Amino acid sequence: MSNSKASFIYFIYLSTFCVIFWPLQTAYANSDASTLCNQGSTSLYFATVAEHTGMFQAGAMVQGLVEVGPGRCADLVPVGMNKVMLTFFQKDSRGILTNVSIVPRNATRVTNEVKHVCVNMNAPYRLFGSRESIFTTYVNVSCPPDFSPAIPAWIHQPGGITEYQIAVHADKAAAPWRDRYGQQHDSVPVLRVGALQSAGALIQANPAAVRDNQAARALLEAGKDYWEKAQSEAQRNRAQQWERQQRQRAQYQTRVEKAEQALVRPADEICAQYTAQTIFKRAQDVAVSGVKLGMDLTSAHEALLCHGFSIDASRVARAGGVQGFWANSREKTFQKTLADGTTVFTDVETRPPRGAPPGADFVVLSVRVRYQHQSPLSDAQWQRIKSEFKATYPAGRQRSENPIGVRARFKLNGIPHTLELMATDYRAGQLSRYSITII
Repeated sequence: MSNSKASFIYFIYLSTFCVIFWPLQTAYANSDASTLCNQGSTSLYFATVAEHTGMFQAGAMVQGLVEVGPGRCADLVPVGMNKVMLTFFQKDSRGILTNVSIVPRNATRVTNEVKHVCVNMNAPYRLFGSRESIFTTYVNVSCPPDFSPAIPAWIHQPGGITEYQIAVHADKAAAPWRDRYGQQHDSVPVLRVGALQSAGALIQANPAAVRDNQAARALLEAGKDYWEKAQSEAQRNRAQQWERQQRQRAQYQTRVEKAEQALVRPADEICAQYTAQTIFKRAQDVAVSGVKLGMDLTSAHEALLCHGFSIDASRVARAGGVQGFWANSREKTFQKTLADGTTVFTDVETRPPRGAPPGADFVVLSVRVRYQHQSPLSDAQWQRIKSEFKATYPAGRQRSENPIGVRARFKLNGIPHTLELMATDYRAGQLSRYSITII
């Protein structure tokens, strides 16, 4: 048989196979997006044994514990998986952890064949492997070190977007859950769940198609050797792809952990330089949230953390760390919530200093603090805010004032700047948002 004829037979064979199994590949590419929402008054925690079902197995994982606080929702299905077995915990009225059984309507209850799964109450965990290695290590077996048996409640099957609404309350005492050593627990190690990869398909769908399925069947036997080679190659590719994804997951998780460490409030002796001054009489001292114009990026980062502001660690991780996060011209927004429920946002714009040569280090170009109250402010409260602003910042000159704010001008290193307090939704009896800006 000539090479051209053999290649044609192989093409017909593979094309026939792709016509038959296209729906399975497509189903594999779709990811299941499901959430669990807690409408109760206390937190719910869950551990997950997850796997991917379909024609091409793509591994399994265990992770925990994930917290679903009152009024919050959490994803049930980790990225890359589409079937999960869930084990639930909550604290009773005494604050002791209990292993609870929660099975929403139309959910699949765990069968009697699954006696227990292994969970870790000493530290958060996220472990990957093949389905066989995960299930023979953490399901119906003697648990590995640091893991203890618990009874799972239900299995979430693949099937599109689902939202489960539950209500969890700690209004009575319940039987405590005890680990393998008989010890009960009143603290919960919570896993910070973030996206481990894009939502793209793990297996790329084959784009080939065939017009004549009947004619191709007659050539299946002739193309057997070619198919076996292609299948072997595809299996190697899938194994390599899974290994790459595992490395990417591990690398991303490491970046997230480093970002979380970089967002911890510095020591008091460091914070003192950003928090000690409360009245700004000189132009070079003017700051909001501890941040000054022209400040280097490391100091700006420390100042915001010292004033209680935070930002999602995943954003810092995706930028490659704190330096990569700050070293671009896009505005950075940190936030915090005050004791009275007021949400405070600080927006920091960074660029090279005006007139600096190309490649110069970025510094703070402008900073704005936005206050968002839960309820409208009275006229008396707004007047008090304006008075406090003028008392805090006596450094500005050419001060002007009107019903919606106060503006002052000052010079820093010979360059004019503006400092202003401004109501952003000023309407009689409805003012609840205002900002302080230096630029």
